[in-house]
Amino acid sequence: MDFLAPESRAEIEYHAKTDAPKEACGLIYVNDKGHQYYMPCSNICDEPEKHFMLNPVDYYKATLKGLIVAVVHSHPNGETASELDRKACRQSKLPWVIYRVPQAEWLIINP
Repeated sequence: MDFLAPESRAEIEYHAKTDAPKEACGLIYVNDKGHQYYMPCSNICDEPEKHFMLNPVDYYKATLKGLIVAVVHSHPNGETASELDRKACRQSKLPWVIYRVPQAEWLIINP
């Protein structure tokens, strides 16, 4: 978890808690000066309490701000990374950060 800046971590926790019981989602990007930021995104999934789907417009906006270095989402019920998470992570070719809300626990899965 060393790669996640303290400010990003705090913003992700807040986003996850305020979006519960829905899964919060967002992106971590680094700007041209090397500063890391968390960009909250809209979860446009039909079942946001069970899954997430990043709004492609939000993804595009993040690419304009910097280099996307990780996908973030929450598990409001505290589940561990699912097989679907692992498959989508591999397809994205980016690390995925999962915040398990009840446990206040971080998981990172890599492609």
